[in-house]
Amino acid sequence: MNTTINVPTRPGVATKQPAATPNIELRLSPMYPWIVIGAGVAFLLLGLFIVAAPSKSLGRDPGILTCLASIAAIIGGNYFRHHLPVMARMTPRQLSLPGMWPRKVVIDWTNISAIDKKTVTVFHHGVRQQSEFVCIKLKNAPAADDPLSQASPTYKRFNEALMKGAKALVGGYDVVINPLDQFMRTADWFIAECKKRMPAASAQS
Repeated sequence: MNTTINVPTRPGVATKQPAATPNIELRLSPMYPWIVIGAGVAFLLLGLFIVAAPSKSLGRDPGILTCLASIAAIIGGNYFRHHLPVMARMTPRQLSLPGMWPRKVVIDWTNISAIDKKTVTVFHHGVRQQSEFVCIKLKNAPAADDPLSQASPTYKRFNEALMKGAKALVGGYDVVINPLDQFMRTADWFIAECKKRMPAASAQS
């Protein structure tokens, strides 16, 4: 996880006056590029085994191709690890979710009427799993910028289905976030940071 905190400075303001709500950027969990790197290493070992003990019918070519593809996956995963996309950005005025599906969402703190934590329990292959969601209810519809407007209809429908499924689990909310899966932050931490900024934004409006 990479967190960037920028504290704005203004000329003429006393240095003893701290910034109450600094900007925070939360990037995608590094778990995903590490999965790609791990898979690349596993297939690289498989490719080396094929090269070392070539099949009589296929020879060493499949092993060499597997090694090359694995090396490319490792390099790509490492690049991805150092260039993780921003999933959430908190400023004194707004909560920006550029990584939200199916579109980028920008929410003014003054537009939030309720922010709650919901714990959902599901069973996957007989295993009980719990997920904590941050659920936001808005006074007005959020400002949205659709970066998927040029994407294929199938891709857009897939992302929209994911968001509708998350909202269906909790019900009655406009925006649903899973901060632990998206950027390795707990729901309690995310809600606390939001509530720090909401009163300040209301006072300025």
